[in-house]
Amino acid sequence: MRVIAGTARGTRLYGAKDRRVRPVLDRVKESMFAALGERVEGARVLDLFAGVGNLGIEALSRGALEADFIEGHRATAEAIKSNLERAHLSARGRVYALKLPAGLRVARGRYGLIFMDPPFRIEKRLLEGLFRLIRERGLLETDGVLVYRHSPHSKYEPPADQWSLYERRDYGDSIISLFGIRPGAGDARRSNA
Repeated sequence: MRVIAGTARGTRLYGAKDRRVRPVLDRVKESMFAALGERVEGARVLDLFAGVGNLGIEALSRGALEADFIEGHRATAEAIKSNLERAHLSARGRVYALKLPAGLRVARGRYGLIFMDPPFRIEKRLLEGLFRLIRERGLLETDGVLVYRHSPHSKYEPPADQWSLYERRDYGDSIISLFGIRPGAGDARRSNA
């Protein structure tokens, strides 16, 4: 894996030894960031199930302001730190070795861009909880985008009355879906204000 554009272009990204990851192929990543366009520049980024930090580091390289990485496997989280150093982006990235959904407690404020790249065999109940918590805690900016990578066999779709699907791209073994919060389906804090 490598960073494909921006200030860290060409930087190789490595994972923890003896830990298999499901990398996002360069062509998929390029297409994903083309769909995001100018939304990346200046965005605060939250990278969930971050793996080696591939998506969050790519966003930082392309001009995102800062990124929080949440990865449940401790050695893989350490690999993200090394990858940030290798890309000269350490000052703009914070890495947390925490399992989700509990790891969302470290999320600070609102994010313009959230990457969610869970294992393809993840429990539907965990996905439901993550989408609900992101919305209820107001973690996604009003005009922010949640990028969800999932299997074509996934049984979970975020509720259409709460999430708007902006775009979906099928790459055979994975699908990239871009979501936003549906107007009127804001977080609980705003609706109680």
